[in-house]
Amino acid sequence: MADRQATQQSLNALLSKLDDPDADLRYMSLNDLLGILTSPNSAYLPHDQHSSTRIADGLLKALDDQHGDVQNQALKCLGPLVVRLPFESLTPLLKKLTDLTASQTIDTSVPNTALRVIVNALPRPQPGQPAAEDENMAYSAISKVLIPRLTGPTPSPSARRGSVIQGMLEKDSSKGFSSDAIDVSIQTVTCFGSLLNQTELTALQKSVMSIIDNDTAGTVVTKRALSAISAIVLHLSDHQLNEFVGELVESFQSPQLSTVHRRHLIATVGSIARSAPAKFGPHLPTLAPFVFSAVGEENLQQVA
Repeated sequence: MADRQATQQSLNALLSKLDDPDADLRYMSLNDLLGILTSPNSAYLPHDQHSSTRIADGLLKALDDQHGDVQNQALKCLGPLVVRLPFESLTPLLKKLTDLTASQTIDTSVPNTALRVIVNALPRPQPGQPAAEDENMAYSAISKVLIPRLTGPTPSPSARRGSVIQGMLEKDSSKGFSSDAIDVSIQTVTCFGSLLNQTELTALQKSVMSIIDNDTAGTVVTKRALSAISAIVLHLSDHQLNEFVGELVESFQSPQLSTVHRRHLIATVGSIARSAPAKFGPHLPTLAPFVFSAVGEENLQQVA
């Protein structure tokens, strides 16, 4: 009990210093906080929701710090914190971070990076083994908050009736598509793909393909989207994969198909064939003719 009291006093002192005007002091406080979170002395936090929530709120504030070193140190603290968080505190933390990704006033790469750090740190299912209780609880929070925000739109927390927040993977009218949000989806599927249900996988697949299908998506964004669809396909059921291939065929056959869009579709076929060759192999006879016909066209020689 004495150790817990001493740790709690240290945490209270460190959290109070996060408001100090001296950036060096804020950084050192986070450095000391990291030391506590990675030590056995903080093992009681999963049973202390009040303290855990206070730490999470302090780190959220530090993520909006004007000094990059302070932000980076706060990000380092998130990983060890989330494995100490009670489930009741994990869901609100994810919600606050996903809301920040829609901000028009801050660098949204920071909350997106924080989401990746959290997803990577959470207990995840192991191949060939049934999910443990803590893994199912982590997935439950992701399923409740993160997946809907990625695919969106979701109701806005504002008081205005009917207002919504667009999905993180949707195109922003002023910023375009977010490669950071795509990276969040990749991390989510990589860590929890085996637990995602068919509705979630289909929603992610359609959201990512809407980026690949968009001629205005930049090169970096398109490459990240191709990586995302490659990760998603690994977890699609046979029925879902059949439907996906059918959608690709329809896109290839569209009379409005542009040169850029066709290149993106061919790149999609190539990415999926590399990531899931055994699974995707039976569908190659259906899709290969579209690829070969395009390669033979003079205006698409770069595809090869």
